Amino acid sequence: MLRKLAEKYAMPARMWRYGIHSFLELLRHRLPGSLDHMLTFIYIAYSMMTLLLESVPSFEETWIECLGDLARYRMAVEENDMRDREVWSGVARYWYNKAADKNPGIGRIQHHLAVLARPNILQQLFYYSKSLVSIQPFLSTRESILLLFNPLLDPARPVSSRYPPLLTAFVCAHGFLFTRGKINAFTMSAHQFLSSLGTYIGRIGAVFREQGVYIASSNYAAIFDFGQSDAILPRMFEPRALQEIPSSSARYESAQRFWESHTSSSSLELSVLSQRDGPRSEDDRFSSSIQVLSFASHLAFSTLRIILGQIGDKNVLPSVHLSLAFLWSMALVPTSMTYIEADVPWVQIASFLNTLIRPDMDMSKVEDEQFPSYETGSSRQLPEDFLIRGQAWSQLYYPEHFFDVTADEEERSIELPSVIVPRTHRCLWLGVRIASFKCWITYDSDRKVFLPTPFAYELENAARQHNPLQGVSGAEASSSSSSHDNDTTMTDSNDII
Repeated sequence: MLRKLAEKYAMPARMWRYGIHSFLELLRHRLPGSLDHMLTFIYIAYSMMTLLLESVPSFEETWIECLGDLARYRMAVEENDMRDREVWSGVARYWYNKAADKNPGIGRIQHHLAVLARPNILQQLFYYSKSLVSIQPFLSTRESILLLFNPLLDPARPVSSRYPPLLTAFVCAHGFLFTRGKINAFTMSAHQFLSSLGTYIGRIGAVFREQGVYIASSNYAAIFDFGQSDAILPRMFEPRALQEIPSSSARYESAQRFWESHTSSSSLELSVLSQRDGPRSEDDRFSSSIQVLSFASHLAFSTLRIILGQIGDKNVLPSVHLSLAFLWSMALVPTSMTYIEADVPWVQIASFLNTLIRPDMDMSKVEDEQFPSYETGSSRQLPEDFLIRGQAWSQLYYPEHFFDVTADEEERSIELPSVIVPRTHRCLWLGVRIASFKCWITYDSDRKVFLPTPFAYELENAARQHNPLQGVSGAEASSSSSSHDNDTTMTDSNDII
């Protein structure tokens, strides 16, 4: 009975809130005079939390997140020794990643990782957007993400060379979507990003393995309108909605019945595409969630089209894997897919998948209905799996217990050459599963080839007639006032905790 009291009255959370956090905030508001006292208190609290982690494991998840919070406070108050600041940033990141392992769907933890990602604007966008489209979104992120967007969207800020112009344009495009800013400003930033993406991928090489995942994930978060209260797609992926069809086999059969009868463009698809049609004035702004979805969908799948064009470049595979996983999950919730299917480059997807098939490849894992898991070694999970999981749409992708046994955090980011094989298998497996609906692409198991359907060409023609970037010149794009410095500093307690 006594053991249950702590859980019944939420004692660990109350201890943090009233015994530690409130005192830290009191000291923080009296900096720099209170610095010595604050450091002493942080060290005492940190030691106490590590002791509780060892002695009271029943509240392990709480202690781990508290340790991350304390390390982040310690990092935030360090202004003199940048080496110490970086060390404590790494400590905080370590604890938050452990917390994310325990609760991957909690958006609050992703928010904390976004704060630690500074000054990397792309990584910040990824974690902030993931926080908003997690299974349990963290609504306070709506305020914190403005610390990323506002300096970039402020025309009074001077242009900075701190970030690659392409990444600045990409983050700005998302800023205009999130804030429902000017449509013309969005199209200029989107054009600047897309017009340089192919060259950029070839130039940065292996760095794009990680950046490509951040870019694709952020794009799909924008399609979900960053979880806004009036957003259309997030409600379809709420746990309660998904539980209406409890088993994966029943969900697949239900989706298959839907797609078998879906062979022509619907009025819904045309309605979404028409959201992009002009004419527009210079001051027209995004006015609805479906309009944001439409423009975000065009940006996301124009990005994917360029990535799929990098034939033979294995560095794009993580991004392609994430995109195929997203499309597979959307196809399992058919109504959600009808909003975006016209923008998806189905013809290019089929062509790209065909380039991954080798004559000596064992296609048994690929053609099997079961998820292609590897029981041992680092290939069980791919590095991007840890970035994908926890997002609302990814609930339908991974089999149960897939993450029960994982590699250490340090090992996850190590990209061994052998990872290419399971990653290729995963992409092909997703291609075969999507093709099994026989709606957009098909797979011929005898010839080992993917083919686009006539419906895919019909969708492509429809989307081409509603291209919002048509007529946007490179000069206009490069002169966009959105490429500005993001030299943000801590302004409120949300920035720390």
